[in-house]
Amino acid sequence: MYDEIQRTVQLDEDDGLLFGCTLNGDGTANLIGWKEIEGWKAGDPTIWIHLDRESKRVQHWMNQESGLTTPTTDALLAEETRPRVFHGKQGFVTILRGVNLNPEADAEDLVAMRMWSDGNRVITIRQERLMTPRDVLSELITLGVGPTTAGELYERLIHRITERMSVAVESFEGKLDDIEDNLDLSTASVQRNRLSELRRKTAILKRYISPQKEALSTLLIDPPDWFFEDSKMRLRETIDRLFRYIEEIDTARERAAVIRDDIANQIAEATNRTLYVLAIISAIFLPLAFLTGLLGINIGGMPGVESDSAFWIFCGVMVILLGIELVIFKRLKWL
Repeated sequence: MYDEIQRTVQLDEDDGLLFGCTLNGDGTANLIGWKEIEGWKAGDPTIWIHLDRESKRVQHWMNQESGLTTPTTDALLAEETRPRVFHGKQGFVTILRGVNLNPEADAEDLVAMRMWSDGNRVITIRQERLMTPRDVLSELITLGVGPTTAGELYERLIHRITERMSVAVESFEGKLDDIEDNLDLSTASVQRNRLSELRRKTAILKRYISPQKEALSTLLIDPPDWFFEDSKMRLRETIDRLFRYIEEIDTARERAAVIRDDIANQIAEATNRTLYVLAIISAIFLPLAFLTGLLGINIGGMPGVESDSAFWIFCGVMVILLGIELVIFKRLKWL
């Protein structure tokens, strides 16, 4: 649904400004540009600015014109980020990770979204394309059911970026089902490689989801004044969703380990069966090989050398010996 809605919102990116809008307080918003952003002042309608971190103009505006403190701008413009929440001098900074749904990208390659708000302005910054801000903007511009306040907008962005993680988390279950359905010794090495890759992806995802859960828990414990009760309630539900994601990831990792052990056991069992057959064959032919080797030495005194029927007598003895061996192995339940 969101992809269809987004196609109806035509945005002209302007020198690092991916989009900007002012909230009307009734679930709708008006798109604005750099001119309105630079002319915004306290007391004006709540403003939301979505920026591209790589833009030189954005970096200049953030450092020189935004009015944010240096620690805040450094955190928002940092090259590498991890999920965190901290209360700056003028507002709240929240840095989260969302799944990468861009074409030819793995969903597990998470993309950072940096957010700041003081209750009047909301600034979001991205380094790579992220669908979450466009989802929320579509609700405002197209459907008219978007957030009405800065706190609600802040919470809606957090909820939406968390909700989209389900794409990656739920895919693990389907991949494991596919591996189990196609489990065969002839493709064991391929399936083991798939399991290893899946475990690697779950580890990457959990690496960011766990601190993200802790960060949002911190925000819930000490929320800003402009975070109203309904936003706190929805944030609590979002944190519960993250808890569930972590449990599902742990379950997927454990299930992958069980499947890997099953594959290893099947390979070991097949190997043992092969070795068992070889051992039986060796046990059967060992006495026969001993006799043929003994009688095959080329020295004087060998019995039956002058007899024309000695070879056939020896073959008969070999057959009788083979029969005795098979009876013994049968009674020992080796066969």
